[in-house]
Amino acid sequence: MTRNTSYWLFQSIGWFMYGMIGVIIALLFYDNVDVWVILAQFFSAIVMLFATHLLRYKMKLDGWLKLKIKQLIVRLVPTLIILALLANGITTGYTILTTDLIPVDKISPTVFLLFTFQTFVYFCLWTAVYLIIYFFRNYKKEEVAKWQLQTAVKDAELIALKAQINPHFLFNALNNIRALILEDHMKARDMVSHLSELLRYSIQFNDNEKVTVEEELEIVNKYLELESVHYESRLHYEVLSKKELNRCKIPPMLIQLMAENAIKHGISQVKNGGDILISVDKEGKNLVLEVSNTGKLKKNLGSGIGLRNATERIRILFDSEPDLELFEQGNMVRSRLKLPIEK
Repeated sequence: MTRNTSYWLFQSIGWFMYGMIGVIIALLFYDNVDVWVILAQFFSAIVMLFATHLLRYKMKLDGWLKLKIKQLIVRLVPTLIILALLANGITTGYTILTTDLIPVDKISPTVFLLFTFQTFVYFCLWTAVYLIIYFFRNYKKEEVAKWQLQTAVKDAELIALKAQINPHFLFNALNNIRALILEDHMKARDMVSHLSELLRYSIQFNDNEKVTVEEELEIVNKYLELESVHYESRLHYEVLSKKELNRCKIPPMLIQLMAENAIKHGISQVKNGGDILISVDKEGKNLVLEVSNTGKLKKNLGSGIGLRNATERIRILFDSEPDLELFEQGNMVRSRLKLPIEK
């Protein structure tokens, strides 16, 4: 059962019971109870139902449920008073018009305020029950999310360790560096530094749940420099990012994994090599990470375990469903990922 379904179920049952209690009280204490009296009790219950639903909508729309308790109370008290006045005014008016339960000559400001206070108390009780259930559910949700994040971090750590001991990339990088030592020892030294920093980053990134775009792109550049030694003239790459987005936070190894997929499934499969373009842009309230590579999209190619893990971390860390697209445009394969901007 979804939250929305359970909410309406309990709302309906709760206010139906409220209406039934009103009917029972009318039968016990009033004479000549007819169908109009019964309808008046259930009309009152319906008004209360919609009033409390309006309150819930207001709290969610204006973000009251994220406020501290004192700030929440300051907003709730006047709202509940206004709702009680409106609800009591509507139900009292309806009861006067359709029944003899409340004679017009006996209605005074004092009586009306007493009825309003009674309605206010009912709304306070409803609000207390709703908030208790809401915060209890959120507490459970946060606990589950915490455990999911820990699991995702452990899974990501395993992937990082696999990448560390995977001989394919290391074998190529070390062989290329060995060849460079005789040809250009300064460049060979730089490549050793790049490889060292890349491995250190891949091992240590789990110490942080998020890194800046700038930190991630620095490692991506080092990775692509290492790969350009292997592919030589077959690989051309460009990394574009707006300065104002450099401090945005993303899961570590995210862009690096996208670049790695572009090399593995794109450039390495093209005889004459090709281009890789990495861009970081903004679209509304979302950060857009895009990696494009020369090649053709294989229909049976999934997003890979690395990217699946990364998108799962986005789901947990940002409490948002990541938007990952993989499509072909011209002679380029584009991997496009949207996630909320966070600084």
